[in-house]
Order: sequence, then C-alpha cells, then structure tokens
Amino acid sequence: MSIVGSHPESGVRIDVERPIGHGPPWRYEGEAVTPTERFPLVLVVTADGSVEVDLPAGAPGSIAKTARGILRTVCKHAGVDGIHPPRRIVRWRSER
Repeated sequence: MSIVGSHPESGVRIDVERPIGHGPPWRYEGEAVTPTERFPLVLVVTADGSVEVDLPAGAPGSIAKTARGILRTVCKHAGVDGIHPPRRIVRWRSER
C-alpha cells in the first residue's frame, strides 16, 4: 500500500536515509511526521548497535523512543544477515 497524503492519519511515520558508504557508524537523516507536525530527525547507529537520536526541542519524547526502536530492529536484522543496514528506512508506528 502506498503512502497517500503528506501526514499519516495517526501515529508517526519515520522516514530517514543515509549516504552511500560503509560504516558503522551510520548517520541517518530525515523526518518524523505526525498527523499535525513534521520534525527533522538525525539518528546515528554505532558499531555496538546503540542509536543516538537528535530531535528539535519540543518534539514529543515518544518519537525518539519509536525512532530508536525502529533503527535498532532494522540494524539488528541486517547484522544477522551479514549485510549493511538499508540506505533508506520508512516505517509507520501507531500511537501507543
């Protein structure tokens, strides 16, 4: 199913991309999109799998937690398969 519209109806959409190259660390830049707002987002994934999140002041704390979880999962699965994580990651998560 394709994304229709610029904002999700609920929850948060994480859309980040990293440049071509080897790592770690991998630096992803993009945005977190809620039904009403957009927040610039930077995530750095280190060799041990920890994820640093940089969001502007005033962004809901739940976005950082959600983005961190998504990146940890994606990178863990890539590591199990012996490959680098994907260059672009787009995921939606519902409100909890």
